[in-house]
Amino acid sequence: MIIAKRLKGKAIAAWLGPAGDAARSAVAAVKRTVANQPGAARLDFYYEISDPWSYLAAQVVDRLVKAYGLALAVTVVTPPASDVDPAPALRQNHAARDAIELGQYWDLDFPGKKSADPTLVRDIGTVLIRERPAAEQLACILALGATLWANDKKATAKLMGQYGTDAHMAVPPILNEAYDRLRKAGHYQGAMIQFGGEWYWGIDRLGFLEAAIAKATGKPVAGVMHVRPEVERGALTLAPPTEKEPKGKPVVCEMWFSFRSPYSYLALEQIAAVLAPHGIPLVLRPTQPMVTRGLALPSVKRMYIVRDAKREADRLNIPFGELCDPLGTGVDNCMAIAKWAEGQSPAAALAWARSAMRGIWAEARDPAEYLDLKFLVERAELSWDAAKAVLGDASVAKWSTNNAADLAVIGLWGVPSFRVGDFVAWGNDRLPLLADRLRRHALSHTPPH
Repeated sequence: MIIAKRLKGKAIAAWLGPAGDAARSAVAAVKRTVANQPGAARLDFYYEISDPWSYLAAQVVDRLVKAYGLALAVTVVTPPASDVDPAPALRQNHAARDAIELGQYWDLDFPGKKSADPTLVRDIGTVLIRERPAAEQLACILALGATLWANDKKATAKLMGQYGTDAHMAVPPILNEAYDRLRKAGHYQGAMIQFGGEWYWGIDRLGFLEAAIAKATGKPVAGVMHVRPEVERGALTLAPPTEKEPKGKPVVCEMWFSFRSPYSYLALEQIAAVLAPHGIPLVLRPTQPMVTRGLALPSVKRMYIVRDAKREADRLNIPFGELCDPLGTGVDNCMAIAKWAEGQSPAAALAWARSAMRGIWAEARDPAEYLDLKFLVERAELSWDAAKAVLGDASVAKWSTNNAADLAVIGLWGVPSFRVGDFVAWGNDRLPLLADRLRRHALSHTPPH
């Protein structure tokens, strides 16, 4: 059984590796030929009106097209379908909060403070369903996006008169049909860019995208996005997470993660290095996988996540690819040992989480099998006899549920998620922002010489 899982893990790693990438690129090229589409030097941009990340991505797409002379296709889509968007209200609220942080960190515009006004979104849809050349559509998106997120109804109405509108009733069927095309093309949400048969999510995958564009066009990497100069960002410190927190309470970093999340694995491999310069303790908050918590994770989303995590792992020089899905008994065993290790020490909890995750995502080790589980426990320098004794602990379910409930309190549902003081972030991609906040907080609390 274990040998078969190792072999399956190696097959998955091969599919995720260079040979698989070459095969997918070849298939994409054939599809473009059959569809009589332009070659690799075209950006296909999918934009969702109410999505802050889409507005940020539109700014980057505009810069890319101008810097590299690319052909462009723009498709305006609906919000994600329910099967890939298990917490739409939380997602919308957090997206605005996250876009504010991103806009401050990068040289991007985001004037929003909260989720978009539904009436403005509906009105803007009547403009964006009209047929126009891609360059004009992108300009229209940028102009209307700015007024939408500034919640400027008067400026939006003026732009609607300038660009022209169609009937409100025409918006849903047109955007729904566009979303269906996105799903058939292989993805499921806005802020996505397809180039050369590969998918890139908004600004978070710009490095990969620019490298691919430079290779396809023979031009040097332009570097169309930069960290905003610190003098323009002002001082930024960490406040207590809530007004009820006692003053002077030590700052800690809470990290919610799942043993079934590849992004959690990547974050666990990095988080200690982010916190170490500031002496901030790490508090791990393991949760059950999304599917176990009743949150959907269909195959189209799962396959994209694994492939995307692979290229991120390669960039970070983190082993990844020989994986074994731990869902079921494997996760239960990991959670039971995680709860026990937490009682030993924070260092033990982190050692166990890292050993287990490396086994699951890089070594095709199955934590449902005692032989593999024993190896993972002992690699973390923990007692196998003590760990084995806690398997099946009935109190784990309540502990895990409490962790998930606390995650919902900070307005999040997915992992990895982080909270340090009033800084809340979701995703491995936000570790640079966390590091930046911690560094600036430390500077603001350094006594003058």
